[in-house]
Amino acid sequence: MIIHRVKSFFIQPRVMIFIVLLFIISSLAGQGFISFLFALAISLSLLSEWYLKYLHTKVDWQFKKYLDMTSIGEEFTGVLELKNESAFPIFGLKLNIESRSDQDFVFLDQANEKQESSIYSKRIDLLPHAATTVEIKMRGKGRGMHNWSAFDLLIQDPLKLQTARLDYSSTELPRFKVVPRIHKLKDMKLKSMLQGFKNTANSLFIDESNIIGTKDYENESFRHIHWLATAKENKLLAKKYQQVQGDFYSVFLNLAGNGPFHLRKDMEELIEYTVSVCIYLIKEGCKVQLWVNYSTRDKGILRLENDIDRSHLKKVIETMALINTNGMFLSTEQFYQFGMAQMDPKSMALVIGTPPLFVKREWLQIKQ
Repeated sequence: MIIHRVKSFFIQPRVMIFIVLLFIISSLAGQGFISFLFALAISLSLLSEWYLKYLHTKVDWQFKKYLDMTSIGEEFTGVLELKNESAFPIFGLKLNIESRSDQDFVFLDQANEKQESSIYSKRIDLLPHAATTVEIKMRGKGRGMHNWSAFDLLIQDPLKLQTARLDYSSTELPRFKVVPRIHKLKDMKLKSMLQGFKNTANSLFIDESNIIGTKDYENESFRHIHWLATAKENKLLAKKYQQVQGDFYSVFLNLAGNGPFHLRKDMEELIEYTVSVCIYLIKEGCKVQLWVNYSTRDKGILRLENDIDRSHLKKVIETMALINTNGMFLSTEQFYQFGMAQMDPKSMALVIGTPPLFVKREWLQIKQ
């Protein structure tokens, strides 16, 4: 915490030196009443200094948020708790909070939630040995890990001779993870294609050894079971689906364009679509590998993989939130050459973004 003092004109150092000189002169001249006034001014100045020096050590704060992450455009709320541990009241305590940019996240007005700002200010009164809470509403505007860029508490002495600004910018301020929008997949062509490919690879008439036989189906899971009624034997047969190629996909997200290297302008749209596709596939019980044309200095190409585990959803969403233009991107040719050489040979390649030009492997473009 850094403390900044803002003093009024009457207690500026030069003015105080002048008042002290006048006090000495008036005392030597026997001007009792005038000397008393100057002495009072000096006393009030010292009292103001002591009051603020004492109070700034007695004010504490804590921020609590309800959610670990939020989506772009969604409103999220946090609670700021302020404590006054001193024996004196604090009137007109002002808090100022700023975000780095209105493209990261914004604060919402309590009265009118449609009014957005990158700055939040509020005045409150704190009684001695008391605490109060302030509800702060925010809305995510862009992907990434964001935090308050500035947080100040302004305390004035009762006579308003000076103000102490407690600057907490150097401390660890609250952080907020804003993830891509998660859309409900409405692409019926994609759904039909995936379902058809899955059914083709899981034919009822292959691998007859997996027919379970006659059984009761009460309390039975129907998710991966295909039922077949045969009139000849008057029996109900069931066959479990096997996790073969129709349940295994490698999703490639290429954010680079063709020709001279550049990033695509629809980068955000592609990221949101990729997240939606991965969530859809995982919820359908498919195994998914995700390859993203994005890299950091310490790691290679961004790669995520799940094994029919829905807990992987959160990891996919959080990782995609951290992609930014400051990272490293490969050319389209290098990305697909490396990724498709490393992908599982049993999986089907689904391409989102700029497609490969010369790749021998089978792949399917689902969004360009």
